[in-house]
Amino acid sequence: MIELVKVEDKNDGQVKAREVLKKIVDTKTLLALSGGTSVDYRKMIVEPPLRQGFEGQAVDIIPGVICVVDERYGEPFHKDSNEKLLMDAGVKEFADKHCIETAKYLIGKSIEETADVYGKKIGELFDKFPKRVGIMGVGTNLHTAGVFPYSKAVKSELLVEAIEVEDAYPKRLTLTFKALEQFTGFVIMMFGPAKRGALEIMLDDKENDLGKYPAVFYRNGPIRSYLITDIVI
Repeated sequence: MIELVKVEDKNDGQVKAREVLKKIVDTKTLLALSGGTSVDYRKMIVEPPLRQGFEGQAVDIIPGVICVVDERYGEPFHKDSNEKLLMDAGVKEFADKHCIETAKYLIGKSIEETADVYGKKIGELFDKFPKRVGIMGVGTNLHTAGVFPYSKAVKSELLVEAIEVEDAYPKRLTLTFKALEQFTGFVIMMFGPAKRGALEIMLDDKENDLGKYPAVFYRNGPIRSYLITDIVI
């Protein structure tokens, strides 16, 4: 179930995403963050909002725990990791300052061991936090999280899968659709003309092949998803 939120551009999209998160995130919420170029967590979450020209407003997005949706496999905080992206955006410092629990993905073990450990951690967090919100991206091939077309993560019975895909970063770890089906809300970020074709397929009621087009998951499921985009179709 998708609610379309139109914005002027990517920067405006971060502001709109913040407004949505303020409504659906609280201390009982697991907030799962994706990487990619569509998100600016410093603007969306970390920095206090500017209201009527005044700075230093109270922080208004405080989840119970922050985790990552997917990760590029490697050593902890390697230069291309999503966890490093979040750290560079100030998310780790933000979480520490406000006593928000954080779940670490990369642990310096094999990719299979890492997936197993993180899957168990996600299961524990699902038991602890009844609300689960994901900030998600969608690729031009309609992959979302680390769930690529024809990935075993589409039908896996595990919460986390280790996968290898044809991509600049082939070895990945990701929440599966089994895990994402247990979320209570999504904020989906899509910007720029390169994503137009993907958006058209994603919103087309005739396209329902989840294996071929993983991102149709958001349209076909009952979970409320806010799709924030500057793309005109």
